[in-house]
Amino acid sequence: MNAIITYKEISDFIEREFHVRPMFTTVDKKTFEVSYKPGFFMPVIVVKFHIDAMRQDVLCLSYECGAAAALMIAGAVSYLEGKIPSGVEVDTDNKRIDIYPHGLKQLEKAMEYVTLSDVSFDEGAVNVSLSMV
Repeated sequence: MNAIITYKEISDFIEREFHVRPMFTTVDKKTFEVSYKPGFFMPVIVVKFHIDAMRQDVLCLSYECGAAAALMIAGAVSYLEGKIPSGVEVDTDNKRIDIYPHGLKQLEKAMEYVTLSDVSFDEGAVNVSLSMV
């Protein structure tokens, strides 16, 4: 089973929930880039995410960014400490994010029937492949 989530859908959701509109760009099948311009006189903030490893129970991402963006991410993670969903671990010291699909409340029911088999990035979309349990 394949699910396709377009970058537009993700941007629309983020804009609706947080009143900012990031731009997503595919770098290659395992890497995408997120950019955001916070203000007229502010430079564009760019963060590149890469899938390092994936198993049925965990998706391991790393991210690359400048020092200013790294400080902003660390501050945001610290501020949102209690609001980050269980199933998502963010290590700002090593610039890593581990996502455990079975631990995410939003996916709890679905993960009873499917497991994660692949995640890749195409032009304009995230492709998620799931296998029946």
